[in-house]
Amino acid sequence: MVYKKVLLVAERDTITGKLKSGPSLRLKYGVDGYRFIVKEDPFSQSRYVRNLSFNSLTTLYMLLKALLQRAATVNGDFDFVHAFFWTFYRYRKPWIHENDQSPSQLIFNYFKMKNGFGQKVVEMIADLLNGSKAVITWTNYSAKGFVNDGVEQSLVHMIPLPMEVKCEKKEHRGIKVLFVGRDYYRKGGDIALKAMMNVLQKHSEVTFTYVGKATVPEHPRIKHYEGISRKQLEDLYRNSDVLLYPSRDEAYGLAALEALSYGIPVIASNLPSLREIVEDSVYGYIAKSEEDYTQKLEEIIDSPEKLKNFSKMACERVKIKHDPKKIGEELKKIYESIS
Repeated sequence: MVYKKVLLVAERDTITGKLKSGPSLRLKYGVDGYRFIVKEDPFSQSRYVRNLSFNSLTTLYMLLKALLQRAATVNGDFDFVHAFFWTFYRYRKPWIHENDQSPSQLIFNYFKMKNGFGQKVVEMIADLLNGSKAVITWTNYSAKGFVNDGVEQSLVHMIPLPMEVKCEKKEHRGIKVLFVGRDYYRKGGDIALKAMMNVLQKHSEVTFTYVGKATVPEHPRIKHYEGISRKQLEDLYRNSDVLLYPSRDEAYGLAALEALSYGIPVIASNLPSLREIVEDSVYGYIAKSEEDYTQKLEEIIDSPEKLKNFSKMACERVKIKHDPKKIGEELKKIYESIS
C-alpha cells in the first residue's frame, strides 16, 4: 500500500517528556492510507509555563517563540503538515492546524489580555489560520470561537479526540475520589480539597487521592502524589469511582474525558468546554458553585445505584462519540480534501 506522508508538528510536554496528549492520540490511532512523520517543536514550552501558570514572563516567552517560528521555514519529503497548538512555522506545503481552543480563548481567558494589544494578537493569528487548509478543534465551543475570531467558517471542523473505552474497573471497598491537576489555582485544587475535607468528616467509607503540587492536609484517608507516571495515572483511574474537576479556566478538559473512558463519573465546573464533555445528571454533574461539589459528591456517595448508572452512561458516551475508527474516518475526509 502506498501511504501519503503527513508531517505532524507537536510539542513535548515539559513534565512527562513525551508528546502532548492531543497529538499522541492522533498518532496512536492514525488514519488509513496516511503515515505520520513526527517533528518535535524545538521551541517547546519552557520553565515559564511548566506549571501552566500564565503571567508576564509567560506572555513574553510565547510571543518570542511565535516570532522565532515565523522566521523558520519547514519543507521536506512529505505531502502536507498537521500542526498542533501554537506552532506557526512557514510551511512550504499545505497545512492544517489543530487546537483545543481559539485564539481569543487563549489570549483573553488564559493570558487575561483583554485589551487592544490582545485583540491585535487574535487578529494576527486568525489571519495566519486563514492561510491553512483546515482548522480542527475538539468542541463546538472552540469551533464557534475560531469563527468569531475571524477564521473562515468553511475551514473550521469539530473532530473529537479518539479514546478507547476501558471500563473494566478493579473491585475495591468504599468510594475512591480522585483529583488530577498540575496548576493548583487554575485547576481548582483548593476547591477540591475543601469539598473532600467536608465529605471525609461525614463519610468513613470515602478516600481521596490528590495528584498535583499542593499543600495537602495530613489525613489517614488522603493520598497525595506531586507527580506520577502515565501507568500510575491509569492505575488510579482503574481504582477510582469519582473525579473532581473544579477548574476555573479550561481549554478542553482531557482528564475529564479520560475519567469517563474508565467509567468514572465527573463533577466538573460550569465551563463551556466541560459542559460538552460532562452531561449534567447523566454521567456526572456540572457544579454551579463551590458548595455544589460537596453536595453532588455526597449524592453519588449516598446512592450506589446512581454511581453504577453514571458509570455505565460514561462508558457508552465515550464508546459512541470518541470511537477511534469513526474519528479516523472523519479525519481522513479532511486529509483527502487537501492531498
